Formats: sequence, structure tokens, C-alpha cells
Amino acid sequence: MKLKFLGTCGGRYAMGQQKRQSGGIILESEETQIHIDPGPGALVQAHQQGVADDTEAVLVSHGHVDHSNDAEALSEMMVEAYNHAGFLMASESVLSGFSDIEKRISDYHQNLCGKVKKLGEDSEVEFKDLKIRTQEMFHSDPKTVGFTVDDGDKEFGFWTDTEYSDELVGFYEGCDTLVVYCSRPKNEGTRSHTSLDDIPEITEKLDVSKVVVTHFGFRFLESDLEAQKNWLEEEIEPGVVFADDGMDYPGNRKLDAF
Repeated sequence: MKLKFLGTCGGRYAMGQQKRQSGGIILESEETQIHIDPGPGALVQAHQQGVADDTEAVLVSHGHVDHSNDAEALSEMMVEAYNHAGFLMASESVLSGFSDIEKRISDYHQNLCGKVKKLGEDSEVEFKDLKIRTQEMFHSDPKTVGFTVDDGDKEFGFWTDTEYSDELVGFYEGCDTLVVYCSRPKNEGTRSHTSLDDIPEITEKLDVSKVVVTHFGFRFLESDLEAQKNWLEEEIEPGVVFADDGMDYPGNRKLDAF
């Protein structure tokens, strides 16, 4: 599996000012391609990076705009531009709304998709060569899901928007790489989100080889990123990657180089 980070900012302030781009993540396997959490600009950024054409599925972790804004546009792209009805996977809040969060993808756009799957606690999905598992996180959208993606060779974990809890960690056992949505820098934790201080607590309970940090909030991006990364590298055993816009994981800038 390979990842391309179309956008690496998170939260309303960083997104609103476009401190970095907010287009989410492309996951590519041998058989398919999924666009994860397509925030504002996702479709444009996918075209600019040359990865829009092969998207067959969209996965949206929750209903906040920085994760879901372009999901409708991607639904139309898959069926109208490339003549295949895509697979939409999303939390209950995205598909139906929940509490004060209105649904983010209209019935019209859901009906454009060939298949729609609601993700929640203990959901399991098989799509092409991928197996996806989900759990609910502790976020201000209470239906937010974290997830793992397994292609039979590697398993990537996605620790999405949440505040830290020991209850969440065991779900990611067996993952080779953990992608952490980390909104806050060290010593600046806040409710409903993960800060850099939380990552050592997560990784000490897991046997992951790499931690990829993304979804940087405004205060994180205003901090000394090199110092933050150096601190984390000293605190944990796994290798540390701070994602950047357009970055490919693993490796170099071109996704097809691996």
C-alpha cells in the first residue's frame, strides 16, 4: 500500500486560512484507490497531483468540514467523469446526521454511488484487495471512526480526530504504520483532539514501525516543527514522519515509483 498526502492541515483555523492544504489522503493498493477524508480542495488537489482518475472509493471518518467537504464532488466525479459508480464509506453523522451535525452527503449524491456503507463501532468492510475495520473515537462528532486498512501484506492504522483514551489503543495492534491526526503540539492538549504528548502513550502499547503525523492544527503549524519532531523521535522507538502536502509514503515524491 502507498499513501499520498494531498493535504496535512486540520481544524477550522488552519483550514480556513489554508495554512496547508486540506485535501485528505489517497490510499493506493494493487487493485484499487481510496480517497480518505476529502476536505476543502480535495478534488482540485487530486487532479493537480495526477491521482484523481483511479479513485474508486471514498472514506469519510466524520462530519466536520475539514474531512468531508469534497465528498459530494468526488461522488459525482467517480460516476460522471470516469463511468464507474463509486463506493462510499462514511460515519453515521456523514450519511444521516447525528445530534447537531447535519448529514454531509445528500441523498442525491449517495444514490450516485454504486454502494454505500455506514461505518461505526466494529464495522468490517472488504473492498477489492483491502480489509477495513473501524471503531468509534472520542471526538466532538461522537460518531467519528478510526480505522485500519489491511492489504494482506501490511496493515495501516488511522488514528483520526479524538482525545486520547487507553480504550482506543488496542484496536491498532498489528499495524505496521500508524497515521496520527495530531492537531496540537507538545504541552498544548485540548478536548476532543490528539496532541503530540499523546503519541508516546499510544506507541508504547503498540509494535508499529513508523508513526506518520498529519492533520496539523493552527497552533501546531505556528510552532517549531523541527523541534517538535526531534522531541518525538527521542520519546518513541518507531520512526517518525511529519507529513507534508504532496508527500508520498513510503518514499519519494512520485506515487508510482514503488
